[in-house]
Amino acid sequence: MRATAFLGRLPVPQRYFGDEAPSMRDDAAAFAFSGALIAVGPALILLVLALIGVPPLLAAAFCVLSLAAVTGGLHEDGLGDVADGFGGGNDKQARLDIMKDSRIGTYGAIAVAGSLLLRTAALGAIVSAHGGFAAALALIAVAACSRAAIVWFWASLPSARPGGVADSAGTPRESAVSWAAISGLAIFAVLATVSIGFVNAAIALLLALAALQGFSRLCTRMIGGQTGDTLGACQQIVEVMLLTGLALGISIPT
Repeated sequence: MRATAFLGRLPVPQRYFGDEAPSMRDDAAAFAFSGALIAVGPALILLVLALIGVPPLLAAAFCVLSLAAVTGGLHEDGLGDVADGFGGGNDKQARLDIMKDSRIGTYGAIAVAGSLLLRTAALGAIVSAHGGFAAALALIAVAACSRAAIVWFWASLPSARPGGVADSAGTPRESAVSWAAISGLAIFAVLATVSIGFVNAAIALLLALAALQGFSRLCTRMIGGQTGDTLGACQQIVEVMLLTGLALGISIPT
């Protein structure tokens, strides 16, 4: 439950926090389950809109925007900051300084808009090809897997900004990384295969893994590691790739 509070704005009872503020590092193992929980509301919105005959693209737009509202734009904010920093900074320190600035620039605006457009288009395509129920399951699967990817990415790179959010939280334990990966992949494999098909699910995972590896190398080259902003950007990149793979019209029914 604490991971859900970190990753979104769903109300979580105070009793889960105790007297001391918990560290995100301690709850990283639950990121996949929290991602699935966060996506339930938007998935229901998508399903209802599809059932009452709202056009797929419009239903997908409402769903994507509702998901951003549930998370408070947490991951979109990270993506925008990373795009501004990597696009506008000439060296590591300049990039980190730009990323720390709360204002959004041209690169960030394009990145966030691009993410919203790509996710909406992919989800709309899934609704058109497989129906609202399948799309709702796919959304939950993607939300779980993309947040599990955060944990792997976080643990695989050193902190690029000492004293930053990710650095102050520490590094997830190996057991947390393993549990997040297993649970995220399991949720995605089951829900995506049932709703869309094995071929598309496999392609989606391959696309996401390639993008995750590429982004990891880019962060190493540009800033020497990860920050809280890159964790959010990682989630957005993986989510876009997973939805893209599921939206491809080559699935084989299972």
